[in-house]
Amino acid sequence: MIRSFAFLTLLALAQSGLHGAERKYTTEVAKLAAAPVPAPGGILMAGSSIFRKWTTAADDLAPLPVTNRAFGGSKTDDQLFFFDQIVPSSKASLVMWYCGSNDLNASGTPDSILKNTQKWIVKTKAALPNSTILIVSVIRSPQKREKGVLGALDATNKALIKLAKSIPGVLFADVNPALETTSGEPLMACYVSDKLHLTPEGYRRMSSVLKPVLEAGWKPSTVRTSAPKVEKTSDKE
Repeated sequence: MIRSFAFLTLLALAQSGLHGAERKYTTEVAKLAAAPVPAPGGILMAGSSIFRKWTTAADDLAPLPVTNRAFGGSKTDDQLFFFDQIVPSSKASLVMWYCGSNDLNASGTPDSILKNTQKWIVKTKAALPNSTILIVSVIRSPQKREKGVLGALDATNKALIKLAKSIPGVLFADVNPALETTSGEPLMACYVSDKLHLTPEGYRRMSSVLKPVLEAGWKPSTVRTSAPKVEKTSDKE
């Protein structure tokens, strides 16, 4: 009996560890899910803190109808875990995704990021069949350079480009050139003190890349506001 209890305890701990990271976002995601539902046919921002901290996105990308549901320092598996609370109810016609940066910080591989991104695309296409998906490149921030994961980051972006090209209705936008010098070095004015997240200047530069892509890729839904006209027919035969 004691052995059985010990086994069950270990099993519970293992399951808790498996979903521990996801559970820490439960409250944050619940707030997003409880927020007013946006009008159908808009643009949904999904992903991690690069998007979450973009608090001026609605103004920067105006007049495009943007709803931001990015959360925490999420990884790609967190986005899969909370998918049902984030994506389907948005009824978006375009979903913009930024994720993978935190996977790399946690020793994730380009292959694992690619597989999870592909799963997320499949789920999004199933939930929103007529939607377009825009994958945003993982940013080559100074922090990534200091961590020594720039090679893995570049491999991730190359894999994501290839993935986007292989699936109809999936686009890819590389924001890195806007955040770097012509020699490929980071523009430090674009980053806050953690050398990872962006300053207003960084977001302004990112907007300059993303807004034209969104304007070209977003197809607003047609919403009927009145009953269709019905032609009167004569009572005479």
